[in-house]
Amino acid sequence: MNLLRRILQSILFRFFLPFRLLMFYHRRVYKFSLPNLLKIRRHELIFKTYPISNQKIKISGSGCVEIGEKCSFGYKLGGRFYNGLIEIQPRYKKSQIKIGNNVSTNNNLILCAANYIEIGDNSLIGEGVSIMDHEAHGIAPDKRRELGEIGKVIIGQNVWIGNGVMILKNSSIGENSIVAAGAVVSGEFPANVIIGGVPAKIIRAL
Repeated sequence: MNLLRRILQSILFRFFLPFRLLMFYHRRVYKFSLPNLLKIRRHELIFKTYPISNQKIKISGSGCVEIGEKCSFGYKLGGRFYNGLIEIQPRYKKSQIKIGNNVSTNNNLILCAANYIEIGDNSLIGEGVSIMDHEAHGIAPDKRRELGEIGKVIIGQNVWIGNGVMILKNSSIGENSIVAAGAVVSGEFPANVIIGGVPAKIIRAL
């Protein structure tokens, strides 16, 4: 009986091996390495281990991106998966985006930094989240074609960000906090709270 089980396991392993290799190629090469090959060669994309790339990741801009260990981007059952994209954009030469260890995101994340964005270890990010550390246009009528105010965004460890959240410049969210779906976050929020609304406010402590 044990011998038969081993034979069946060997047959199944050999049968499924090409499919596993194809999936490995598709996730690591097609969805991560090939779209960002130039950034990797220029050392503008630094990663400790290859992230799990369920959705294609495209890194653009002139700055640097650092991705920690055991990160996962995109989720097939997370909504708006097909034809979607994870876009990470450190726009300028000195722009930085730092993603900690064990960060998991849903689909269609946009990170856009003119200066600095940091996402802490073990954070969870929902579908369709946008994080920007600057105003894309000036506020004054005669400055609309110019870059607006530049700040930074700091997201602490173990933060859970719901679907459709927008996080704006000069925002910080303390560790363990939760951001409700659809919130527009601007400003500083402490650890261990639930925030939500437009603009986001503290709903209650955890």
